[in-house]
Amino acid sequence: MIGTRQSANPARNGAARSGASESGAAAVEVLMAMAMALLFTLFLVNALLMLYARSVLQHAADIGARNGARSGGTEATCEIATAEAIERLAALYADSAAVECSRETVATSSTVTARLEPVFSNFGPDWDVTVRATSSTELVP
Repeated sequence: MIGTRQSANPARNGAARSGASESGAAAVEVLMAMAMALLFTLFLVNALLMLYARSVLQHAADIGARNGARSGGTEATCEIATAEAIERLAALYADSAAVECSRETVATSSTVTARLEPVFSNFGPDWDVTVRATSSTELVP
């Protein structure tokens, strides 16, 4: 046939055809990778915020135990100080936090139990956390 030129290499003709059918594949792969990276990032942020909330509750329990252990302190002092610290530092969890204090002659302890909910609710489970702090009780003069 005149005017029609065929390549001597048949594999080369097949490569040209298959390359045309893959146009846009890289864009799809990039979008899939970005979606997975976004999901992973949201899950990681959720986990970090929940760990932060746990450390804030631990700090509140520490404050309560120290206040209850002071000379003249009571269990009520411990519970009030713990609840105020939770309200000030983690108001989001103030309603779900239960505070329990005990004062003995040797040690005063504060226990906080709370249900932590993820900030992005679809990217992590709820987490029940219990933290406890103990402080040496000062003697009443």
